[in-house]
Amino acid sequence: MEYKEYKPHPVLSAYIECYWSALADRPPFRDQESLIPDGTIELMFNFGDNYAQIKDGQSLTVKGSHVIGIRKHSLLISQTRKQHIFSIRFKPGGSYPFFRIPVHLFSNAFFQVEDLLGKEYRVLEEQMAEAGNMERVVLADSFLLQKINNTQDVYSFVARCSRALLQCPSTPVNTLAAQFNTNYKTLERRFKTVMGLTPAELLKIKRFNDAVLAMYSCRHTSLTGIAYECGYYDQSHFIREFKQLTNFTPRDFLKEQFTIVQVIQPALADRMSRLYNL
Repeated sequence: MEYKEYKPHPVLSAYIECYWSALADRPPFRDQESLIPDGTIELMFNFGDNYAQIKDGQSLTVKGSHVIGIRKHSLLISQTRKQHIFSIRFKPGGSYPFFRIPVHLFSNAFFQVEDLLGKEYRVLEEQMAEAGNMERVVLADSFLLQKINNTQDVYSFVARCSRALLQCPSTPVNTLAAQFNTNYKTLERRFKTVMGLTPAELLKIKRFNDAVLAMYSCRHTSLTGIAYECGYYDQSHFIREFKQLTNFTPRDFLKEQFTIVQVIQPALADRMSRLYNL
């Protein structure tokens, strides 16, 4: 499998984590893989075979190009045939200035590009279909630079609040709201609109991502050490939240050794380490 990442235009880097491509005639994946929650949204242009979401024991085909909505828990997929993907990975909250759709309205699922975003994104897909990856980067940059809406005051507000929250995660949400001259309900509503997550959910997913990075980098000899480093109260808290997000305990998750994580592990480690630098 050939996996590569590309940097967006500097103006777009505040909103977009990266562009990435994946190419494989026979992807080295197991029959079922897990897409873990990481706060991101993917706009995925699929020029290869369809794959499937496994939900409640049923296989649901994910056809063509699509958006992978914000994930509050892991999504199970099966992708075992030809892979040819070019994708735009948005930072937490980064899709809102482009899509202008409250993010909580498209979560935990896959959505067809034209159904969610309209025909202009389908036109972009058609332009990309015959292009090489570097030309696709140029096309994506040009398209998104025209789409960006810098007048979204709610995005700027949530970005400032998020930075403050992530710098001091122990701050009560009521206190954070007061710091930004608002109230708890308004703050939570704006977070859900821009990020698809409440402040508490954002912190939960951030802790989880820190833990996954620590687990795969082998910096600790015990899961207890990881739990304390990543901000969990204790190991019980770590196990409970991890299972809520993945349906696995941390130890069982490591045993699974999901291929999709292993294939992109070097890029994944780098991405997770800087993902929440909003």
